[in-house]
Amino acid sequence: MTDVAARCGVSYQTVSRVINNMPEVAEDTRARVLKAVQELGYRPNMTARHLVSRRSTVLGHVSFATGLYGPSQTMLNVEEAAKDAGYSVMFAGIAEENVDEIRRAVNELCAHRVAGILIHLPLEIDLSMLRNLCQNVPLVAMDSDLGFKTSAVLVKQKSGSRMATQHLIDLGHRQIACLRASLAYRAARLRYQGWLSTLKAAELNPGPCVEADWSSRGGFEAARELIKNHWGKFTALVVANDQMALGAIRAFREAGASIPDEISIVGFDDIPESGFFLPPLTTVQQDFVKIGKLGVQCLLEQIGSGGAGLRTYTVVPTFIERASTAPAPRARLKLARNDK
Repeated sequence: MTDVAARCGVSYQTVSRVINNMPEVAEDTRARVLKAVQELGYRPNMTARHLVSRRSTVLGHVSFATGLYGPSQTMLNVEEAAKDAGYSVMFAGIAEENVDEIRRAVNELCAHRVAGILIHLPLEIDLSMLRNLCQNVPLVAMDSDLGFKTSAVLVKQKSGSRMATQHLIDLGHRQIACLRASLAYRAARLRYQGWLSTLKAAELNPGPCVEADWSSRGGFEAARELIKNHWGKFTALVVANDQMALGAIRAFREAGASIPDEISIVGFDDIPESGFFLPPLTTVQQDFVKIGKLGVQCLLEQIGSGGAGLRTYTVVPTFIERASTAPAPRARLKLARNDK
């Protein structure tokens, strides 16, 4: 900082105000300081800054399965939102889905004196041990149930599944099957419950259901099982995510079934490729940018308040209709007759 000040002919304090984006600095002076910072390759010493201010500008983030679209997008958008707020993110991944591995990850972040921790572990695991482990570290649960009260950002997963199922009912489908993921995942359980409750509200019996592993291969194999054992017992399919829906589309096409003429399919997530499936996929869109921003905002509120006053933010998915759904075969026949 002293070198930058000497280069510009200003005081050390003026350089500090520019670096910390504080007011009361003339614009031409600010421009000269920033130019000198770039020319000299100056970087603020964050460790020293933490020691002086006793305030960390690093947020911790615990997640798992980052090869999947949802966790990876959540992580990327948390990092972007943190950067916009002047923070960096230290990521701790979970190799195995168990309490010991989660405890190790959280301990590692606490050892680095992070300002707070975002927990994205939507698994059916009792994580109440985190309450004592992080007594002085603010926590925010991201679409996760930690087993105790904490601030949270929750996606209305069940609401999204209801929209998908109701869309098919409105198209005249009365036999609606499901490809679900493992109910050990919070999102999978809520999406499955949304499918069931919507059918029950419409006084319809649930169609056949097969479980897969979130992947396109899993969706392909599960759809082949549906075709082999239950073909003729359903005209529409609600799928736990878009990757599984992609596999299911291939399975039905290989079996000679026309989409959406013989089978309508709805996914979940609205991955960037879903609009380019053949046919383009009707799906439920999650706003991962908003999820990341709200997670960071909620955590910074907790840091600012010293953990007082727990907050819960909710994100409602959006339904996206494309060409993979159409009126049920019988409904189409009825519409054709009415047109005549």
